[in-house]
Amino acid sequence: MKPNKKAQIITFDFSSSIIIFMIFIIIFIGLFLLSQTVEKKQEFELEYMFANLENNLKFGPGNQNFFSDYRVNKGRLDDFINAFHDKSIDSYVVGNISGDIGVSHGIGLDEANYDVCLYFTDNDNRIVSIDPDTMRGTNILGWLEKPGKKCTEGIAGGKPCDKYSQAISFFKPVLFDEGPINNPENNNRILQMNILICKR
Repeated sequence: MKPNKKAQIITFDFSSSIIIFMIFIIIFIGLFLLSQTVEKKQEFELEYMFANLENNLKFGPGNQNFFSDYRVNKGRLDDFINAFHDKSIDSYVVGNISGDIGVSHGIGLDEANYDVCLYFTDNDNRIVSIDPDTMRGTNILGWLEKPGKKCTEGIAGGKPCDKYSQAISFFKPVLFDEGPINNPENNNRILQMNILICKR
């Protein structure tokens, strides 16, 4: 084989290797940047979760608008529980928000990627009974689709997000308003409103 021909083959092989290597690098960088964008989007959604819940409740039935200005209205919470006690919180949808993330449920998160539990705790971190129907005993709202259980069962078992990729928990202090303070049966107090998110 002539030296000229040999040099051309080596040059072609070397050029092909560099081009293939550069393509792999570009794909890798592209995937990395895309994953960062998705993560930032999820963090943004989570940051405004309580604000989304408060805002979205305004567009649902008025008797279910239980959360506003760090205050939970017990009567309206009862109505909300009666409507959603046996469903996923994901069922609480304020319109179908189409786009990259699909349908968004009441706390502004993509229901395809998250399961959500909503409950209240006192200063001793005990779960507070909130269900107006004491026979039903629903103290924690929501379903966990991977274990196929109510949030109550998952949290009682100690590992509600065990089969999910990530568990995220948020709480906000709220005034639990049971009515006029001159009524001795009302027990207005500060509680923690908890939202547990299991990321699929």
